[in-house]
Amino acid sequence: MMGMVPSFTESWKLLAWNGVSLRVPWRWEVTSLGTSFLQLDDGVGPVLELKWQALRGKYSRNSILIKLARQSATVDDLNFRQEPVPDDWREALCGFDVQGFVWHGPEVKGEGAILYCLACQTATLLQFYQRKDQTDPHVAKQVLRSFRDHSEDGLVTWALFDLRALLPQRYQLTHHLFHPGLYQLSFQYRNQRVILRRWGPANLLLKTVDLKGWFEEKSKEFDWNNLTHLRTYDHWAVPTVQAVRKGSSSPGARFWARMSRKSPHIWIRIWHLRSQNQILGVEARGKVPLDEDLLEEICSNYEMVSSEESVGS
Repeated sequence: MMGMVPSFTESWKLLAWNGVSLRVPWRWEVTSLGTSFLQLDDGVGPVLELKWQALRGKYSRNSILIKLARQSATVDDLNFRQEPVPDDWREALCGFDVQGFVWHGPEVKGEGAILYCLACQTATLLQFYQRKDQTDPHVAKQVLRSFRDHSEDGLVTWALFDLRALLPQRYQLTHHLFHPGLYQLSFQYRNQRVILRRWGPANLLLKTVDLKGWFEEKSKEFDWNNLTHLRTYDHWAVPTVQAVRKGSSSPGARFWARMSRKSPHIWIRIWHLRSQNQILGVEARGKVPLDEDLLEEICSNYEMVSSEESVGS
């Protein structure tokens, strides 16, 4: 996914979620999200909203516009109309089929576009909220220029709330959780699951136990029981705990694994990032032996980033 460096001095960051990626001002934060939906706020109010969907049938921009117009008609004092996108938007979105629209309300107005990518057959509805106190006309163009809706190399970037991960495209998001103290993303490919977690603050979680002791305390909560080869070590000077459970590879065991809901093969690694005061973890479960080289790659690309690392990266 190609990035870009803004032409002005404000810090920007990468935002990537379930196949789409873009760069936004650092002060913009995700305030609402779904599997294929994001809404961002700048601390004063909403600034950007995205919805996207991979289409199986024929793309019809008119059907989407009619639906938007009908939805707008149900809101008092909201005027919606189709309108060509500005020239700088069209230049930024040169790889997409683009149709613009605008809407006006009593306190706020908006400008957006319906995008369609022929390469991945994804339709995206993207709209910027415009308030009187928002004066920089270049922000929308910079955001749009960075927008991508598919990967070119089969790897999908996930970047949200200071976390960044890279997974093969075949792993599909099945569940997400962002609660104080615990973030969790769950993915699945066939009979294999990969779960990314972040716990914090680590100084409170590890106040009375070390990382291995905390791992053992959490074993029942996360079903980390009956694991073998539990070991602790420093990986690049980072305290790490790893454990596995390897089921039998005999034909009979593989047959019963397919019939059962349980996953006999489990691989877990957690590590303590002292400087960020967080604990990261990668867990994999499968009914067939797990690809440990792939899990090493997932761990090496799962990290926390700061604003300085995000700018221009």
